[in-house]
This record gives sequence, C-alpha cells and structure tokens, in this order.
Amino acid sequence: MLGNLTKALSVACLLFFCNNVNAEFKDWNKTDKILFGTYVGLNVIDVGQTFDIIECQKQNPSCNFMEENRLLGSHPSKGKVLIYKTALTGLSYLALDNSSPAGRRGALLVINVVMLAGVIDNHNVGLRFNIRF
Repeated sequence: MLGNLTKALSVACLLFFCNNVNAEFKDWNKTDKILFGTYVGLNVIDVGQTFDIIECQKQNPSCNFMEENRLLGSHPSKGKVLIYKTALTGLSYLALDNSSPAGRRGALLVINVVMLAGVIDNHNVGLRFNIRF
C-alpha cells in the first residue's frame, strides 16, 4: 500500500512541478523551464533509488547499501526522504526564481550535473528505479 502511495505521490509531484514550470514561470525562458523540469525528474529518480536502499535495508539486515546524505542519516524513512526532497525542491525553486536569468541558467546547469552524477553513481553501485502501475 505504502509503495503504491509513494509512487503515486512521486509522479504527482513531478507532474505538479512540470505543470507549474509551463504555467507559472512566465518570466523564465523555455530552456530554463526544461532544465528545472529535468531537475525535478532527476529528484524523482533519486527518491526511487533511495527507496530501493530502504527496501534493501528492511529485507536484508546485512544490506550493503547505505544512504550517504548526512541530513537523512544512513537509514532514513520514506516519509523523511519525501519531506526532504520536496522542501529542497521548493527552496531551489524560490532561489532560482529570485535570481537573474543568467544566474538561473548557470545554477540550473550545475544542479542538473550534480543530480545526474548522483543518479548515475547510484545506478553504478546497483540501485535501480522502476515505476510499476
């Protein structure tokens, strides 16, 4: 039950932010909107990979995976992960929305590269992300 709810919430958050990117950010150019949508998408994938760690830890006491984000701790709950990622995405949006267009573009490129590197690293150590409906 919680797994389906979490997946639905993740997809809803992705759709909500992407919809707002298209409808609310009138002063953002198309490239910045796409970059922010990419950032949100990478966050959804990262949450899925973190949930993979949590499931591994629940099913196998000697699971080799540990969360490396110090703010979440090595054994976070799914709720804590969702709250953290949602808050971080909201704060990122506020900071980006209040920056100059040139600064926004540079920041979006940097945070997307950082997020992509994290997702790729997680994948390389064996974490996967699947959405099943």
